[in-house]
Amino acid sequence: MCIPLIARVHSIRNSVAEAELVDGKIVRVNAGLQPDVQVGAHVLLDRGLIVEVIEDDQVQEMLRFYQELTDMYAMEDAAHA
Repeated sequence: MCIPLIARVHSIRNSVAEAELVDGKIVRVNAGLQPDVQVGAHVLLDRGLIVEVIEDDQVQEMLRFYQELTDMYAMEDAAHA
């Protein structure tokens, strides 16, 4: 399963964006698939590409979902240990 990373765009130049991941790491990504993305926008990243621009309220919802997945996998791992 591929889960996109959530990030906030810090800068854009020539279709290359610098974005900050939720853990604070800054990454350079290709913004070519989302030519209208703006600095400050939350985005989903996959394989070095901005694949979608998301609304601020979606960020918290997705982070909760990711935490639920993490908890579920931890419980599953514990059950098989």
